[in-house]
Amino acid sequence: MNSRISKTTLIAWIYMLLLSSIAYSFELTPLPTKGEQLIAKKKYRILFRTTYPIIEFGLHNFSTPVHEALTQLGHLCTDTIDDCTDVNLDFANTGIIAGVRWNDDPPFQFKTGEGRYSGCPTQNSPPATISFALNTKCWYNHFKDVSAIADSKPNTYSTGKGTLLARTHFGDLQFLHAMALRTGVPPRETQEKLLMWAEFTWRVQSKNRDYLPPGTRIGAVPIPKFQEHFPKNEERTIEYLFTVGRPWLRLQIEDVAFGSLLHMIEDSFAGGHVSRARVSDGTCSVPAIVEFHTYAGQPKAAHKEHDNLEHARTKVALIDVLKEIVKRRYERQSWADVRPYLENCVFQVAVDARKSSATVGD
Repeated sequence: MNSRISKTTLIAWIYMLLLSSIAYSFELTPLPTKGEQLIAKKKYRILFRTTYPIIEFGLHNFSTPVHEALTQLGHLCTDTIDDCTDVNLDFANTGIIAGVRWNDDPPFQFKTGEGRYSGCPTQNSPPATISFALNTKCWYNHFKDVSAIADSKPNTYSTGKGTLLARTHFGDLQFLHAMALRTGVPPRETQEKLLMWAEFTWRVQSKNRDYLPPGTRIGAVPIPKFQEHFPKNEERTIEYLFTVGRPWLRLQIEDVAFGSLLHMIEDSFAGGHVSRARVSDGTCSVPAIVEFHTYAGQPKAAHKEHDNLEHARTKVALIDVLKEIVKRRYERQSWADVRPYLENCVFQVAVDARKSSATVGD
């Protein structure tokens, strides 16, 4: 074997080791699509990373693109999840896929005085955007830090403290993954948060009378309890929230928002996030939710096991739900039309549902 082949083979093995060791919710890939890479490089001089160091992410992995495949299936990519794992498929467009990834890797900027980790940009003007693909080492060191803090003090980020990354994985924004913000939360409370985010994302992508323009201040979003997580004095806009550091997505912000909704729906069928009844009760084809889980304190190996491709293959009801919600989008249904379907079917809470815990199980 010549040296060129040996080097190529080594890189391939390193990459495969990374993918096997690093799950967000259902697993996904950090690699941007070729279209994203091209636009970012040519128009904005942004270079995405295409190889990553071998690092252990504890609770989470970047691995097989399960979220992407589920989303492609919802947009009528053949009939099996295995056919739809190519990240460059375009049944669902680039904006939707970016939105599906956003919940797991929301780009953010450190505030002044934050981000003093190895590998983080040392200059704060203009603030650097941090994401796994843009600033891998900085992202990882920050994630490792907040993960350790959450392990020792599970409620650290449940009040809205911390970066967007810390809050979405270990704090008050865990509903982005269909999870409770901490243990002991009544199921209806978490369901309300899921419906709140569903309304927000639906209205951002809607062209109906309830449309939320991307220039709307996050602090002025007129949805009940939204300000519990994004206070009224927040001046940044919806556009900033979804596209910071990725300006090419501004023209696709409706798709990004819709992708975020799809991610939350997909996660509600992952055993590390939600336990559902064994069978449907007949009022809906989807088994009801019996418990929302929470990240902090979960056994990591069990969480990963329930978020892989093998488990995703068993979620037949999920594929039907995704196809239905995509259909309703293209029918331009209003939030008033969509809410009953999500509340009484997709996120239906069982009569005997339990308070949240850090257990894992379908």
